[in-house]
Amino acid sequence: MDWMYGTEADEWSDWLPEDSLTTVRFNGCYMKKLFPGLRLISLNNILGNPYNVFLYINQTDPDGTMTWLISQLLEAEKAGDKVQIVAHIPGGSMESLEGWSLNYYKAVNRFEDTIVAQFFGHTHSEELNVYYEDLEDPKSRPTAVVYSAGSVTPNYAFNPSYRIYTIDGNYPGSSYQILDWESHFLNLTTANANPDAPTNWEILYPSVKEQYDLNSLSPSEWSNLIIKMVTNDTLYSNYHKNRYRRDHVICHSDCRRNTLCTMRIGHHTSKMCNDIHPKNGINGKYAVEKEVLVKEKETLKMPKINSINDVMIIFEEAVKRVKMTVKDGSKCPV
Repeated sequence: MDWMYGTEADEWSDWLPEDSLTTVRFNGCYMKKLFPGLRLISLNNILGNPYNVFLYINQTDPDGTMTWLISQLLEAEKAGDKVQIVAHIPGGSMESLEGWSLNYYKAVNRFEDTIVAQFFGHTHSEELNVYYEDLEDPKSRPTAVVYSAGSVTPNYAFNPSYRIYTIDGNYPGSSYQILDWESHFLNLTTANANPDAPTNWEILYPSVKEQYDLNSLSPSEWSNLIIKMVTNDTLYSNYHKNRYRRDHVICHSDCRRNTLCTMRIGHHTSKMCNDIHPKNGINGKYAVEKEVLVKEKETLKMPKINSINDVMIIFEEAVKRVKMTVKDGSKCPV
């Protein structure tokens, strides 16, 4: 990975200090002090990705990234600083290994007074994950929230979007908590029908607090919202439309349950969803061709891998299953 991490360090050298660039070159992570009392941690969690089959040999912090994260959080805690974390794959995603997800979840709970915000991506849709004191009990105290904003990429059935956060400002004693946010989107149907017209980004909603009638963006408020959306059709319909940026996507009752279930999951478990049983779905013009939400969040089944040879056998079997061809119909040289 030297070629990639080294390139990142070179490109970021104008705005990161040298000690942070050293970490980037090693594992793609960095910490930067943004203001007095506020630190930003950029966490590279690609070593929690299940598509890296070498991780099935050993998921236990293979490059020390999780150990580095804990040490950074501990330093911030001792200094009395707050931390905002940016990363890519949310822990509850099926594209995040349980070993990484579970350890990250425990770290967030341990440093809940230090971590004030978590910004993730990967999902391409507006999503969030509430963390709880008991990792298997949604009735326990909510401790944190992971935010995944929508993407500019029009993936699946999503209109492009971006989000602007309002955060408690830089002053002595600031909490640096997220106070509110506004979301914007681009209607691709309209834009494509008028290719010569200027791009028109519209307001999806000006305030998430007003949109969902929240008193604050605390974990407990989001946890209560999940409960309300089980029975409140109007509230859930708004959330569903915002998730797809006003694309009219069908969401039957199972889809609705899956969506709400996902909001409670920060690692792979189905125990957080036993009380979610919505009766109604959401009507729409079409269904998502590839459903982003999984039906149940369960621990990924690990293949039996004990050595590098086992990994290579899996690769060879995968190549045999996939028929790779080029445009003229001939086989690719694999």
